[in-house]
Amino acid sequence: MKTIMLTDEAYARLEECRESEHDSLSDVVLRVVPKRGTLADLLHSFQQLPPLTDEQAQLMQETIAGANKWLPMNTLDFVEDAEMDAS
Repeated sequence: MKTIMLTDEAYARLEECRESEHDSLSDVVLRVVPKRGTLADLLHSFQQLPPLTDEQAQLMQETIAGANKWLPMNTLDFVEDAEMDAS
């Protein structure tokens, strides 16, 4: 058992992730923070997260749309070229 210090904001975020009153903060950390491992491990960890709220989903859509506006159209060409160079 370890004692850690958290900011009020960090503590509040952990509290929001509790699934029940019996869910300890250790349970939350183990569920939400992925262990280092494979991409499959990471995917599994993401699948354990609660679904996004409507507000969170809207914010994510707006953020992606905004990023797409300033992302140069030829960025994908650059990524494809880099992948071909790596082959």
